[in-house]
Amino acid sequence: MAKNLFTFPCPCCNKMVEVDTRSGKARAVRADEQKGGQSLDDLLDAHKSDSDRLGDMFTSAKDSENKREDQLERQLRRAKEEAKKDQDDKPRNIFDLD
Repeated sequence: MAKNLFTFPCPCCNKMVEVDTRSGKARAVRADEQKGGQSLDDLLDAHKSDSDRLGDMFTSAKDSENKREDQLERQLRRAKEEAKKDQDDKPRNIFDLD
């Protein structure tokens, strides 16, 4: 029966997994202690700081896009005004040059 039973560590959770090739069933045998893990409070603090950092980045990106929109709007108004001024000077027809 030893040929049908394989034990190996799970790469995700470090539990020992036992697989029976004859029946096709797998089960966790025991959990090894995870080395260097963080406490739940540390993870929550890290999540909160990441959330705050990403919120600040989103706000700054939104502000820069609003500034860019205002700048493009001003450029468009200026171009329209210049087009109205240049409207008086009609382009010359090349056939009228004779």
